[in-house]
Amino acid sequence: MPGTEKLTLKIEGMHCAGCVHSIEQGMKTLDGVEESRVNLATRSAVVIFKKGRVDPNGIINKISGLGYRAYIGTPDILTVNDSEVTASRQNFFTSLILTMPLMAVAMWPMFTGDLIFSFRVDGIIQAVLAGIVLLVAGREILTDAFRQTIHGRANMNSLIALGTVTAFGWSLYLLVAVSPGNVEPLYFDSAGMIVTLILLGRFFESRARGKAGLAIQALLNLRPSHTVALINDIETEIEAALVRPGMLLLIKPGQRVAADGEIVEGRPVIDESMLTGESVPVDKKVGDRVIGGSLNANVPFKMKVTAAGEESYLARIIRLVTEAQEKKAPVQKLADRVASVFVPIVIALAGITFIAWYLLDPNSPMLIKSVISVLIIACPCALGLATPTAILAGTGRAAREGIIIRGGDILENLSRIDTVVFDKTGTLTFGELEVTEVVTFGQLTEKELLRLAAEVESRSEHPLARAITRSIAAAPVKRIRVDEVQARPGFGMTAICDGRKVTIGNKALMEAEEIIIGQALTEAEKEMEQGRTVIFVAVDGRVVGIIALADRLRGDARDIIDRLHRNNQQVTMLTGDNRKTAEGVAQSLGLDNFEAEIKPDQKKVIVESFRKAGYNVAMVGDGINDAPALAMANVGVAIGNGTDVAIEAADVILVSSDLMDIQKMFNIALHSMKIIKQNLFWAFIYNIIAIPVAAGLFYPLFRLTLTPMLAAFAMSFSSVFVVSNSLRLNRLDFN
Repeated sequence: MPGTEKLTLKIEGMHCAGCVHSIEQGMKTLDGVEESRVNLATRSAVVIFKKGRVDPNGIINKISGLGYRAYIGTPDILTVNDSEVTASRQNFFTSLILTMPLMAVAMWPMFTGDLIFSFRVDGIIQAVLAGIVLLVAGREILTDAFRQTIHGRANMNSLIALGTVTAFGWSLYLLVAVSPGNVEPLYFDSAGMIVTLILLGRFFESRARGKAGLAIQALLNLRPSHTVALINDIETEIEAALVRPGMLLLIKPGQRVAADGEIVEGRPVIDESMLTGESVPVDKKVGDRVIGGSLNANVPFKMKVTAAGEESYLARIIRLVTEAQEKKAPVQKLADRVASVFVPIVIALAGITFIAWYLLDPNSPMLIKSVISVLIIACPCALGLATPTAILAGTGRAAREGIIIRGGDILENLSRIDTVVFDKTGTLTFGELEVTEVVTFGQLTEKELLRLAAEVESRSEHPLARAITRSIAAAPVKRIRVDEVQARPGFGMTAICDGRKVTIGNKALMEAEEIIIGQALTEAEKEMEQGRTVIFVAVDGRVVGIIALADRLRGDARDIIDRLHRNNQQVTMLTGDNRKTAEGVAQSLGLDNFEAEIKPDQKKVIVESFRKAGYNVAMVGDGINDAPALAMANVGVAIGNGTDVAIEAADVILVSSDLMDIQKMFNIALHSMKIIKQNLFWAFIYNIIAIPVAAGLFYPLFRLTLTPMLAAFAMSFSSVFVVSNSLRLNRLDFN
């Protein structure tokens, strides 16, 4: 957006979907903030704000005022959980060590039928142990709950603190108020065990979240620490971080390439599987590109560095995958709306539960147990983790397959695609045209016709022109004088050759120049029916011959179209070729429909028309003229060997240019959305079922309830389940 800036922040102190909602709602009240996206899984926030209306310090201060800590910078999704894992491990074991004797004292009467010392002494021991658990191991829970309270909000820690403090406070009251000789049920053990189980769940959860970035860690591991540079033809080992564009490197067998570059000597076989997903090593020759991080499989070769460090291809991939975590899937909006009212509703339900049991049976043990259980089991951790952990795992797995998906919103859009639109040249075909047939009509020989056409076309960079020029490149010919060359974009060229006007181009150009095609049209149609592109050559207003060219179809083009059809997706092809040629290609590939003789700016209009008709469109292309259409589609997919402009405009990048990766892309998206929906279903159904049971709704008839300790275990398990379910994306086969 014009006049806006993007600020990426690291956020500390978030624990649940309620925290996410609090920050996002707080940002909405800040003048100048256009948009904010908070990610619980990566502990980060992206804020779009208007320049001059608010500054980064104002945003950070606002977040601090909400009870959280914010720092400028992009979190490393590989290490963002490291400190949390360490702290949660330490807190858990501290709590466990104290809770074991606490539980032993509390449960002694169950096994022996007698107290260890007396009700009051045993109670004091429990109170001391439980108090240390709450104030030491559970310190962060209580302090965060206090911060939320003074800011007029509540989150997951509010529920845990309210439940444990209620259990502790009620027990402390009984310990003081009960007259000597009497015994009352105490809940110090519940308070201690709840904190222990919560901390255990957080420890497992933080460890599991760290595994979601394993695919990116694998990419980072491709970077070698050292490489061999050729300095004045002397082999010198240097740190890979010191490599700069223009340097010459020697890559020996078994070594990884330290930067992007071009081969200047040698014919190696390069394994690019970890970058492109392509399992077969690729034969390379002088002039071919090599990607940093790929593996030299056989012989030494020399390369000239073209990009290194943060500008390298590998660094760009890692950056794109990391940035993908900023974008929420639209399905997350439901969880956000629920989270905004969830905690207050749970607190209200706990109050209703207390009142109901007090009115029904004030002496029932359920009076306190049910209130604590409701508060503990309803914590919305799983709700906040359901979507971002699946997006992190899904986009990371896609990167490992050589597919860069730029966000959770793209994943969701991919799962809805019902129409796939392909550019033809360079996408369904190799984009390398070659002359297949030359037909003359008496005035010139085939060699003379080709020579004349090549002399004119050598002034153009068009693929058709290059193909014609290549066809006579090796033949020694007499030079022809060429003057007054005029390019006619989308049609062809005109020039004066040795004093004669030469017109070379398509049928439309011949008609525009009022040149009679005559019998040439019949010959041209025969070639076009075979899927070939035909160029007419006219001299002084008369067609003297035609040149037929063909672009080889990719071997996997028919396979991917068949796969898409099996998935009930319709497939369309866009091409600037004439209708006859396009029809031949469409029939050979089994396309549903095609658009021919279109100009670059029309591609965007056609994609837009599909969307207006109600279709969800994915556009697949590789060229500069595909960029507007890629941006217009619901999802733009750029072939990896395409131009930088197309890649920048696309939502998905296929690094290997393998068309079968399109099927993988859709499979990953569908499975990711399936897992997100499973996670959200679990998060919702878990609370829908568990809260009534915890409240004791079924206790009078069936004696069915949840103790506070079981509630704490179930709540922790729900978060671990959601994260573990997301990690399944790392193991599934998407072929």
